[in-house]
Amino acid sequence: MRAVNVVLCFVVSALLALGVFEAGLRVLGKGPTPSINQFDPVTGWSKTPLAQAERQTGEFHVHYAINALGLRDDPMTSPAKPAGSTRVLVLGDSFVLGYTVERADLFVDQLENWWQAEGRRVDVVNAGTEGWSTDQEVAWFETYGAAFEPDVVVLCPYENDLYWNSQTYYRRFPKPRYTPFGDRERAVLTDPGPRRWYESTAIGATWTAMQDRPLTWTLDGKARLNMEHAAYFLSPPEFMKEAIARTRGALVALKAACAARGAKLVMAPIPAKVSVDPRAREYLSEALNPRSFTQRLQIWRDWPVIDPASWSPDQPVETFLALAKDVGIHAVDARPYLREKFKDGRPLYFQSDWHLNPHGNRAFAEFLHDEIDRAQLLPAATIQAAMPREIVEPPRSAALYWFGGLWLALSALYAFTYRDTPWWKAMLGVGALLGLVFGIVLGGGALLKLMPAKYSTALLVLGVLALFGFIAYKLGRRITTTLELLRAFTLRGHWYLLPLVVILLTIGSLLVVAASSPLIAPFIYTLF
Repeated sequence: MRAVNVVLCFVVSALLALGVFEAGLRVLGKGPTPSINQFDPVTGWSKTPLAQAERQTGEFHVHYAINALGLRDDPMTSPAKPAGSTRVLVLGDSFVLGYTVERADLFVDQLENWWQAEGRRVDVVNAGTEGWSTDQEVAWFETYGAAFEPDVVVLCPYENDLYWNSQTYYRRFPKPRYTPFGDRERAVLTDPGPRRWYESTAIGATWTAMQDRPLTWTLDGKARLNMEHAAYFLSPPEFMKEAIARTRGALVALKAACAARGAKLVMAPIPAKVSVDPRAREYLSEALNPRSFTQRLQIWRDWPVIDPASWSPDQPVETFLALAKDVGIHAVDARPYLREKFKDGRPLYFQSDWHLNPHGNRAFAEFLHDEIDRAQLLPAATIQAAMPREIVEPPRSAALYWFGGLWLALSALYAFTYRDTPWWKAMLGVGALLGLVFGIVLGGGALLKLMPAKYSTALLVLGVLALFGFIAYKLGRRITTTLELLRAFTLRGHWYLLPLVVILLTIGSLLVVAASSPLIAPFIYTLF
């Protein structure tokens, strides 16, 4: 019986640790991502009709509502074009879907609203799907495009399309691809089935992400580079030459499909952040010159780097523009316009995510509006209408809500505990304490993002090690006492008391450290 109790102690301890780890991952935004996609025998995957989902990170909070035709668009009962209207169909990936923005901020919907405000009967269909590459967009159009009766088709490829246009799988899903001559390969796409059960947890999703490492290649025989990044090199490796040839084949097929349906085709490559924001070039340089964890800590050493003249952040867009010219597709280049917009001081891309933010979507919509008008692809405007006024909302930060909630709760608790202290003094003291903690944490995070990547990693690791080392030093012999107490409870088989014991020991240890150091105390007292 004693052995059973000991085993139960270990089981309870493991479950407790897993529960804390699961909660921590979810707080950090590492929870499982809700999916709006399903298997599709033509494209590999597509959006699930009538699906709804919500995604939230520290940078965006987005709601998705898919209509009955499997599009993130207005409700539609039929793909047929409304009588008397001109239809524009937009093909693309997560940028076109609007992965990081609400529909009101998405360039596809902004274009439609603007054209209609000008008195034009233009209906815009959003055919963007997360993760698609050019070949999937073309396959979708060949299969379903005629039913939508488009007058204009706008293709918005992104740089990672180039590599994936040569692949038959993307993660666990199969996908189609085209030969360099414009023919879709005859292959049966097989349904991979539902996600594994543990991927519905934050721990499982994190584990899967760790196992799903990007495919790599080597340029110098040592450093492993992401396969997608081969698109940046001026002299592409052999596997990238095949990818570019297959991309050309997909464009040949799309041009033929548009001609067969009487639709005019326009290509508008979406520039990556690195080709618009000069500050992002450093991060690309770090990605093209990967370092091991140990090497990143050795900030005093200079490691050999790939010749900067061998790659360019503009190369993917240049490749798409060259392919469009070769195939005979009208293409437009958004980089000059977005770079001018960037000079206004407003970021066009999210800081951590690589997608366009609401301001970037607005700028891209303005660019497409002017270019499509210049090409005379739509009926002339009957009303002189500017783009609908931008609604600038105050930035919503989770940290602000946390600060306000903690301030009110801790101030009330402090005033209730110490009744002789005036309420205003309690709020002032707690507010100052919280302000110090939030200022150090948020300011330190912002500082790390501004620093060169090779320094920020080392400083972050050193800071965490210093904090844990300081706590261990202040606890001293109490660590041994704590371990002995846990060992005694385990050997005695008091498994049912372990959660309570762990909580009490954790709180007690933190209070000991707080009482012994005025520097650490504000951070620890804030927890209570």
